[in-house]
Amino acid sequence: MIEVITRSLVLLGRFAPQAMALGVFIGLLAPWLTDLLRPLLSPAVWLLLVLSLLRVDVDAVIARLKRPMLPMSVTLWMLIASPIIMAGILTFFDFRPGIEAGMILAAASSALFSTPVLGVMFGLNGALLLVILVAGTLLVPITLPMAALFLLGFDMGANPFELLVRMSALVTSAVVTVFVLKHMVGKATLAKHAYVMDGWAVVLLIIFAIAIMQGLTARIIDAPLDTLVVTGLSFATYGGLMILSALCFLIVAPKIGRQGLVSVGFISGTRNLAIILAVLPPNVDPDILLFFAVGQFPIYIMPLILRPAIHRLLVKT
Repeated sequence: MIEVITRSLVLLGRFAPQAMALGVFIGLLAPWLTDLLRPLLSPAVWLLLVLSLLRVDVDAVIARLKRPMLPMSVTLWMLIASPIIMAGILTFFDFRPGIEAGMILAAASSALFSTPVLGVMFGLNGALLLVILVAGTLLVPITLPMAALFLLGFDMGANPFELLVRMSALVTSAVVTVFVLKHMVGKATLAKHAYVMDGWAVVLLIIFAIAIMQGLTARIIDAPLDTLVVTGLSFATYGGLMILSALCFLIVAPKIGRQGLVSVGFISGTRNLAIILAVLPPNVDPDILLFFAVGQFPIYIMPLILRPAIHRLLVKT
């Protein structure tokens, strides 16, 4: 039985994009399952963070940090410049405050935990993606509340200091847990079970995707056009951040090469909405929750679309 589970997890890890996309549609087609899994939302986010940090190759991070300019520049671009630019762009539009807040918070977030794993599968610069993920995850508890305070005020329904405390507790507890586990289990054992951990990460991603869809099916039925518009904005946010970042670093860092440029664009689009959702208070603007729910569509579907496009970009001469 254990062997069957292990093989299933390894298979899930190898077909992560397909499994992730399936999770979104399960959430839409089985609303009763979203109610059942909703209490697991925050624990799933925390466990995903732990698994992601367990997969971090410390030696690769240290080696990449010997050339810190690019990863730190991308990290600061993602956490500070992106939300400011997003807020500036939104001044030309008149969306509902909660939708605008969701877009700005998405632009201010760190990278999705699964980005380095997917990046390696796509042939991108795994070490670069890994350093950006780690740096962004450690800094986002400081930068995101600042973005919420200076760009949103208190309209999002969360006190920036409270958000700082919650995010810091989430990240710090995960880092401490990973430190203890690595000391107890050992690097060799963790490396041996890498694909199994990837499989568990996919399971947690599916749980999160299903749980966050709570109420979305009913919303689609009640207000299909509005939901479609917000979904379009979530795809525009994902793709816009990706394209804007790639263009920016094409200008300021043309020597990073095609692989580095595509890697920067990819990680800049794959923002972690889960880490924000896990610390938001219950009284948050419902439109923020709506944007984060439909925001799972590009997060879970775009890797399937981008994989062949990225492959063509990397092999193009």
